[in-house]
Amino acid sequence: MKNIERDKLDEILKDRELKYLSILILKKYNCLDLEKIKEDFKINTKRTLKYNENKAQEKLLVNYNFREKYFHMDEEVKKTE
Repeated sequence: MKNIERDKLDEILKDRELKYLSILILKKYNCLDLEKIKEDFKINTKRTLKYNENKAQEKLLVNYNFREKYFHMDEEVKKTE
């Protein structure tokens, strides 16, 4: 989205929380293309993607700090549109 280098993206996605946030943002903007996800997130199957998506939604409902990060990330995406 913001021309993030591959190495930096790999580093970001090692953090499970940032991975979940990214999945939620991609879902919100209808960008969950399984082929791209396989390449970028190292997720091999639709089942794994769904599992990560469900975990992210659960975390969004339960964790206040996670929710704040999500809304902050969403605002950043809206600024770039």
